Amino acid sequence: MPRALVLVVLAVLAGCHPPGWDRAPGVDAAAADGGTGDGDGGAVDGAVDALVTCARTFRLEGHGGAQTAVVTGDFVGWAGTAGDGAIAMTLGGDAAWTATHTLAAGVHQYRFVVDAVWMEDPANSDRVPNGLGGYNSLARCP
Repeated sequence: MPRALVLVVLAVLAGCHPPGWDRAPGVDAAAADGGTGDGDGGAVDGAVDALVTCARTFRLEGHGGAQTAVVTGDFVGWAGTAGDGAIAMTLGGDAAWTATHTLAAGVHQYRFVVDAVWMEDPANSDRVPNGLGGYNSLARCP
């Protein structure tokens, strides 16, 4: 059985090619694919996607009397407190809690935790069921 597994892994690896494997030596990547420089005919390269980030400001109104508020989500491992890695929010003079966090490209699920009570973002209708009878809000980058 282990020999079969080794053969499968080798077959998969044989089908992989490093970036630029199909270009002739000395061909400029930007010239080869219309000026994008990604070497794949103009499609967005996965490595470039990994570099895309968005600064997202989260805002929660209507909870000015709360003692604590954090943002949690898949981007911080669903930590429930700032001590565990959730993003601490700051209460402003307008009685709204805010926090800014840099997100990687993609769609991220998040929730607020206000005085230990988990809630979706009431100002964001972009949401998905969370499997626990409620919803997780979505933050999209870019």
